[in-house]
Amino acid sequence: MNTMGKISILTALVVSFAAAAFAAQGIAEIKGTAPDSPITGTVKFQEVDGGLKVEAQVQGVPPAGKHGFHIHEFGACTNQGKDAGGHYNPMGSPHGMLEHDGADKAHAGDLGNIEIKDDGTGTLSGMLPGVTLSGGDEAVAGRAVILHEKADDFGQPTGNAGGRIGCGVIVITPDE
Repeated sequence: MNTMGKISILTALVVSFAAAAFAAQGIAEIKGTAPDSPITGTVKFQEVDGGLKVEAQVQGVPPAGKHGFHIHEFGACTNQGKDAGGHYNPMGSPHGMLEHDGADKAHAGDLGNIEIKDDGTGTLSGMLPGVTLSGGDEAVAGRAVILHEKADDFGQPTGNAGGRIGCGVIVITPDE
């Protein structure tokens, strides 16, 4: 291999490692939307190859069972979460589960359901393909994560998950 080829490979490796080192991270601190609600939680976001990795933990959520969990249009949790607007859907896709159904058949903010245990805790781990924190057509920084009162049944247009019992705004955080 000639010197130019070696330099090209070395440059590509440096750029790849630099991009990984500077991948955007974000967080949303979930709080109950009703006065004196015991609901709290944290949703962490990490840009990775191909999309956005999502890790959520919530506590104080009644009742046990599945609850819809989505990214909504606006970064506002006022008015019992209603000011967050509808599901984040920049491509005008039908409702579904993005990780399983793909961008043509699901909103960019479709995270599906989070399973809540009898003690009121729940975790969710997933991937939003093609979604970013900032930049591109499907950026979610500054938008809200909504925890719904009922399960998302994946019906149209928004999954019939009921009221908004938890909300947090997605903010970009410094790299750790």
